Amino acid sequence: MGRGQMEVLNDRVAKKREIFDRYVEELKGIDGISFMEELEDSFSNRWLSTMIVDSEKVGKTSVEIIEHLAGFNIEARPVWKPMHLQPLFEGKEFIQDEHQDVSKFLFENGICLPSDTKMTEAIQDAVIDMIKTFINS
Repeated sequence: MGRGQMEVLNDRVAKKREIFDRYVEELKGIDGISFMEELEDSFSNRWLSTMIVDSEKVGKTSVEIIEHLAGFNIEARPVWKPMHLQPLFEGKEFIQDEHQDVSKFLFENGICLPSDTKMTEAIQDAVIDMIKTFINS
């Protein structure tokens, strides 16, 4: 980030948070869709708007939702692939929860939704509608 961008950083963070909040508000009623909550006494910049898909409850996987959106030239993607799942680090030691590989779970079930600060409400509404329609089909 350059010095010029620092001048608009607060505006961009506000827009990112607004985009995230709209996704949460519009999709929170779908059983099996969840969003990471903001921790008490913290302030997330919400640079990425990500949701988690419980495929058993939703009836669709995160990959199916991503592919559906791609069919309409809407770019969504999985959350970051964990280092230990990449070929260079395969078989290397990594830290995990006692019961679950959390980073693998997030990669397999998470979706980074479109969240560019120049995205209009109309475009975000279209993304939300496509997700709802696909899940309900």
